[in-house]
Amino acid sequence: MGKLLIFVLIIVAIWFFFFRKKKSKEEKIPKEKDSHYMIECENCKTYISKDEAIFANGKWYCSKKCLIDKD
Repeated sequence: MGKLLIFVLIIVAIWFFFFRKKKSKEEKIPKEKDSHYMIECENCKTYISKDEAIFANGKWYCSKKCLIDKD
């Protein structure tokens, strides 16, 4: 009985190391939410990434200067 248990454990270990499903690269890389979206500045009409843009009064701005000079 002991030899059978050891044999089964060896088979399970071999399966675990060699035949289990590998994770794809897509699963390994965490997805970034909105950092790559480009936003147009309401004042100067330039584009800037969403993580660097400033959101104020329901509009997006590229810098504090554009936010102040929004006229």
